Amino acid sequence: MILCTKMNGNGNDFLVINNMNLKYSGGTLSNYAKALCRRRESLGADGILATEPSEIHSFKMRLFNRDGTEGEMCGNGARCVARYAFLKGIVKKPEMVFETLGGKVEASVKETRVSIKLSPVNISNLVLNSPASVEGYDFNYTFLSVGVPHVVIFEKQRFDSDDHYRKLGSAIRLRKDLFPEGANINFVTPRGTYVEGLDVLTYERGVEDLTLSCGTGSTASAIVAFKAGLTGNVVDVYNPGGINRVSLELESTDILLPELEGGALWIAEIDASEEALNQYN
Repeated sequence: MILCTKMNGNGNDFLVINNMNLKYSGGTLSNYAKALCRRRESLGADGILATEPSEIHSFKMRLFNRDGTEGEMCGNGARCVARYAFLKGIVKKPEMVFETLGGKVEASVKETRVSIKLSPVNISNLVLNSPASVEGYDFNYTFLSVGVPHVVIFEKQRFDSDDHYRKLGSAIRLRKDLFPEGANINFVTPRGTYVEGLDVLTYERGVEDLTLSCGTGSTASAIVAFKAGLTGNVVDVYNPGGINRVSLELESTDILLPELEGGALWIAEIDASEEALNQYN
């Protein structure tokens, strides 16, 4: 049996595992993600989050996507793991700093809402408004890293079909000539006007599907909109699963300090059986 805590950040759902004793190796956690995150056949989630010891901060967050790959960072996941660490006593105070492969994260837990300060983002090397085409779809994109690689595409209006975006997201994500390590694909439209906020739909690398919410995708979209002069430095980003508020502080001409605030809900604690783990081939 393995104890998992089901949590979600604006509908981006995770199974969180306490691995502070390093009982589970990375390979084991990868296999658990493939076994337990399957929808309908198992517990279902976008990925597994694990807390582990850190030599430099309070703890380390590890993320294993549904396909078993290890991700560098996840904004919604970081909020969930921060609340988990506080409620489980891994940290004693609601303010904390923890380690990820995408850089350090500073977090503050306030009941079911969590604010996180992400690592600085260098905006001097953005691949800005570059033209490309897939599946007969012509678009301009901006590429940047917010701990993980993101593509941001602005559209005047949203197509009604999610399948349309699944097909496009997959095709763009697999353009190895443009994105050798792959990327998360964000389709952005104004919510009436850009001042009112951004509507963002994200095709997530590793999940290989549309996700209800992506914290780093919200951040990447807000950065590009701010850089283009479409919004101010604080913007509400509307995902299908809920709202992320992104605040941006200029540290210098080229460096932005992003802060992401949103929900982190504790849903249930579940003992996953060996049968559930062994069922995956």
